[in-house]
Amino acid sequence: MKYGPYFAIFIVAAVAAYAAAIGFGSMSFKQNLAELVVTHLLALMFFALLIERAVEVIVNNKFIKRELEINSPVVTLKRKCAILQAALDAALLQTIPDMSDQTALADANAAKNENIAHLRGLIASAKRDKIAADQAAMPLREELGTEKAAFAATTATILGGLVALTGTTVLAEFVDISAATDARQFFGLFDQPEFFVAVDILFTALILAGGSEGIHQIVKGFLSARDDLALT
Repeated sequence: MKYGPYFAIFIVAAVAAYAAAIGFGSMSFKQNLAELVVTHLLALMFFALLIERAVEVIVNNKFIKRELEINSPVVTLKRKCAILQAALDAALLQTIPDMSDQTALADANAAKNENIAHLRGLIASAKRDKIAADQAAMPLREELGTEKAAFAATTATILGGLVALTGTTVLAEFVDISAATDARQFFGLFDQPEFFVAVDILFTALILAGGSEGIHQIVKGFLSARDDLALT
């Protein structure tokens, strides 16, 4: 959309103007914010790690059967190639006993060579079949990977929201909401403290869904900025 960003800015500005008009007050940060940020975000990282593990288990349980079905032909052909290769190795190591009858000796060598050639042909055919099966499974794997990623993101967001609903949130730890007013309601639906709680829960759910690495990057960026400011 050509005017999409401008429309979004207009909506945000209109909501902010309405909130100011009905008396929503500004809130300040708590004291010792730097220590609070590091301590609380590290605690949230722990929750994010738990969510990642839970999501991994849920996703595996949901998609494992389909994944095995997609990979089953390739696994079967790999096993076939391994069995044939073992048979070929044994055939190559097979020794022909000494025979006084040269005709019988020649026949034994010919049979051995014929068996080796036959096994090599079977191995080559099995490898071609494995490559074909692998190529056929590739689009299915890509489709499955996309579905797993989407399902994992949705599941992580839901779990993050559930954690936030228990009271483990982000913004409330850093912001003093004592200045928030409950005298006026936003469009008659909720007052400022209620609105803050709703935003905090949504924000926390998204932060936790982003994973522990994302929170780690936030902490690193914050500490780096704090150190830079200390040097100025």
